[in-house]
Amino acid sequence: MPQAKQAVPSLNFDSAAFPSAEEAFWAWRDLVSIVFDIALPSPQAIAGFSCQMQAWHPGPVLIGKLRCSTLHFRRAGSTIARGGIDHYLARLNLSGGFSGNADGRQVAVRPGDISVLDLARPMYSSASGSESISLLIPRVVMAPMLKAPDDVHGVVLPGETGCGMILGDHMQSLMARVPDMSASDCASLLAGTVALIAGCIGATPQVQGLAAQEVRVALLVRIRRYIDQHLADPDLTAQAICDRFGLSRSSLHRLFEVSGGFTRYVQERRLRRCFAEIVEPGGRRIADIAFAWGFNNESVFSRAFRRMFQVSPREARAAAQQRRGGGARLPAWRHRSDNPLADWILGLTGE
Repeated sequence: MPQAKQAVPSLNFDSAAFPSAEEAFWAWRDLVSIVFDIALPSPQAIAGFSCQMQAWHPGPVLIGKLRCSTLHFRRAGSTIARGGIDHYLARLNLSGGFSGNADGRQVAVRPGDISVLDLARPMYSSASGSESISLLIPRVVMAPMLKAPDDVHGVVLPGETGCGMILGDHMQSLMARVPDMSASDCASLLAGTVALIAGCIGATPQVQGLAAQEVRVALLVRIRRYIDQHLADPDLTAQAICDRFGLSRSSLHRLFEVSGGFTRYVQERRLRRCFAEIVEPGGRRIADIAFAWGFNNESVFSRAFRRMFQVSPREARAAAQQRRGGGARLPAWRHRSDNPLADWILGLTGE
C-alpha cells in the first residue's frame, strides 16, 4: 500500500486574527525578533499595522510569503549576537520596495528585484507596504556554491535583467506550488533553487569584480579554503600564502582587494570563528578564545570585535545567554519551543 505523502510543515501569521492592531504588531515583533528588530515609521502608525505571513519548512531551507505595512527593519550587532543564526536571506520583491544600508553598501529595491542579505552582517532598511517571497538559506548550504560567499551582502538582481527575471519567475512558481507538494519534493526543488540563486549572484557585477578570469576565481577559492583550514595557525601570513601559491605580494593584494585586503579578510574570518564560539553555551574564557584564533592582544581583539559586530565580546556572550533564557528582559517567546519561527531557523543545519 503506497505511503501518504508528508506535507510540508507550515506556519501562518495574520494580524487580522488579533483583537487589535497594536497586539498584532507586538506579537509580530516578537515572532521575527530572531532575525530582525522591527519598528514602525511613527507611533501613530501602529493603528494601521497589518501583516500576513505564510512560511513552509521542508528543510534545510525555509520559504515564505509576506505582505506587510510600512516598517523599519534593523539587524545590528546586538541582534546578530542575540539570534545566533548564520544564514543568507534571498528576497523577491513582488510589490512596494525598500531602501537601506547593508554594512556600508547602499541598497534600493524595486518591484521585481531580488536582494540577498548575509544575516551575519549588520543591515538597516525601511520597507514601504510591500509583498515579497523569501528564502532563508543556511550559510553551509549556499556558501560552497558562491565565488565570494562573504561579499554578497546587499547584492541586488534587477528584475528586468535575464537572471532577475528567470529567478523571479522560478520563485513565484515554486511559491504557488509549495502548499500542495510533499516535503521531500519541495526540499529537492529548493536545493535546485539555491543553486540557481548562487549562479545568478555569481553573474552580478558586484561579485564578478573579484576576478576577471575564471583562473583567478579558482585560485581565490583555493586560497580562501586554505585560510579557513589554517585560521588558528599563527604563521598564517601574507608571505606564507605567497610562498605556498607562488604569488607576488601585489598579486595577493589584488585578489583580496574587494575584501579590504588579505590581512582584513583573515582577521574577519577569525572574528567570525571567535563569535561562533563565544555565543555557544559553556564556552571557554573570551581571552582564551581570542588567543586560540590568532589574537595575541585582548584589547586589540575587543576593539576589532566591536568594530565588526557593534557589540563587545562580553555583550555578545550575555545576549546569547539571554536568548537561551538566562536573562530577565526577554521577548514573549523566550525559548525555542515558544517561538515556532525561531525553532525552525535555529534548527536549520544544512543536512
